[in-house]
Amino acid sequence: MDCTRVRDLLADYSVQVLDGRTHRLVEGHLQLCADCKEELRVLDSVMILVEEYGTLAPPPGLFNAVRNQIEAGQVTRQRPAWWAFFLTTPARVTAMGMAMGAVALGLLMPTTPTSLTPPLDPHLPIAGQVATGELSSSIRQHAMAATEGPLADRVAWEAMAQIAAQQPDESAEKKTDRERRVE
Repeated sequence: MDCTRVRDLLADYSVQVLDGRTHRLVEGHLQLCADCKEELRVLDSVMILVEEYGTLAPPPGLFNAVRNQIEAGQVTRQRPAWWAFFLTTPARVTAMGMAMGAVALGLLMPTTPTSLTPPLDPHLPIAGQVATGELSSSIRQHAMAATEGPLADRVAWEAMAQIAAQQPDESAEKKTDRERRVE
């Protein structure tokens, strides 16, 4: 038998309530296990204390003395806790009013724009260059597509690839210039 099972049965063992077979198993375990034997000793000492002091009778006249003090109004009340004020009706009404005021203030206050930067105009100079018609339409297309969904960046890359495919290749122009010089 393991210690957890024996410790569950120790209270019944100490008052001789177990059947014969279980009683012998617990007794055999107690002979081998010092921890469970110590647990039984502590349990027995607690039971001795309960038997010794559990049956004390109150002093004569205690009940009548307490009753007489209560009926005479001589009971001293303890001062309530400092936080007991928050449980009173005025405090709860004040807290509810403040909460409702905060909600109303949040709903009625004017809001400022989320972005303080002005929207970009595609015709303004960017890094010393003015956006061309194709570039400005690409920027507009990207801005419109970016608000539509999660694949907006892919749409922008495809649009830029189309613009790049439509423009003549500068490296081909450089090759032709080199070839002309060599000739």
